[in-house]
Amino acid sequence: MGLPLIATPVIASVFGPRAAVVIVSIPILVTNSLLIVTSWRSLPAMIRELLPMIVLGALGTLVGVQLLAKMDERLFALVISALVVAFLLRGDRLLGDDPDARRVKIAAPVVGLFGGILQGSTSIASPLVGSYFHARKVAPTAFVGSLATLFEVNSVMQIAGYAGLHLFTPQLFALGVIGLVPNLVGLLVGIELRGRISAIAFRRIIVVLLIVSVVNLLRSVVR
Repeated sequence: MGLPLIATPVIASVFGPRAAVVIVSIPILVTNSLLIVTSWRSLPAMIRELLPMIVLGALGTLVGVQLLAKMDERLFALVISALVVAFLLRGDRLLGDDPDARRVKIAAPVVGLFGGILQGSTSIASPLVGSYFHARKVAPTAFVGSLATLFEVNSVMQIAGYAGLHLFTPQLFALGVIGLVPNLVGLLVGIELRGRISAIAFRRIIVVLLIVSVVNLLRSVVR
């Protein structure tokens, strides 16, 4: 869930927003594949709720890919920054906490569609999609498995769309593959350390990193 939210602004501050989204799409695909392997037993119980989100999410991703190819980089940087700010200000409460609220029950297809658009155009869909499953009070394993499944399908559409629009230059593809190394190392370290670092300390570290990343990103596009 956190990879694109953290990695995209960091990479965008160096290579630019559009290139960052293309680069990070490869690590997203691999990471979600591993997460599905570790949580697949929770998916059958979620499939009825996931299916419309998957279908509309895939369609939304194709729309988002088109937006990525055409969107002005300065506007694109502002969109990414706004998403990060929304996460920092509202976090998991974008849809509220009541799982029985009507807005939550009817939100699945809408969340799937707009989550796909966000993933295809910015790679950052986790604040919206994650807040939906938080509001549904989904168990931790099912939470991880559901997000990974949605993001995995979207990633396949994402990469296919980028390839079809020739957004994958050899350099960007190579950077995406190289990015797998620190991504996998970070995933393994995170699994090892998640029981040793308090949730409060972890969130503070993430907040600091996100703020620095957004500042660097905005500075890079106003020069």
